[in-house]
Amino acid sequence: MFDPFFSRRRIIPLTLTLLLLAQMLGGITHVRASEADEPAPAPNSPSAARAALREFDRFLDHHPMYEELLRLDPRLAANKTFLEKNTELRDFLHSNPNVAEGLKKYPRYYLNRALLRQANAPLSFRDLAPLKDLFHEQPALEQALTQNPALIRDRAFLESHPALRDCLVQHPPLARVFFASPPLPESK
Repeated sequence: MFDPFFSRRRIIPLTLTLLLLAQMLGGITHVRASEADEPAPAPNSPSAARAALREFDRFLDHHPMYEELLRLDPRLAANKTFLEKNTELRDFLHSNPNVAEGLKKYPRYYLNRALLRQANAPLSFRDLAPLKDLFHEQPALEQALTQNPALIRDRAFLESHPALRDCLVQHPPLARVFFASPPLPESK
């Protein structure tokens, strides 16, 4: 007797489903195999530190309170008392030991993240490079922006810090992300 379960109407969709499933599994296997082919960065290497900081970016995106606290006092990331009270951060840092190395390599990490949030257009850490030398020369300016990153958009603050104003004038793409309109005041 003929079983209606194996009728032509059922065989074709069942076959297509099995083929699709096999193709998906093959794709997953291929992706995992290609991921395995890429060597992991050596621990404590610059690329491992950058990769760890990218993971830390994602963590901080979901934990803005930690970002604010760490920007104001970066030493908290190594403070055992603070970490005991903030177990999510402690667990993240414990499972991502290269973050500490990355923070040593990029001491302005928190300030740069805060400045990126002040931009009115997409901006990368690399785009902030012109500010590095300025902050090195003027630690008080760096400290002021660390305490209040929104000051980078404040025209009065800019006028009272001519070196920052001049830096932005010399780098118009950077200036535009902080001052879309009216145009940035010219250097005196």
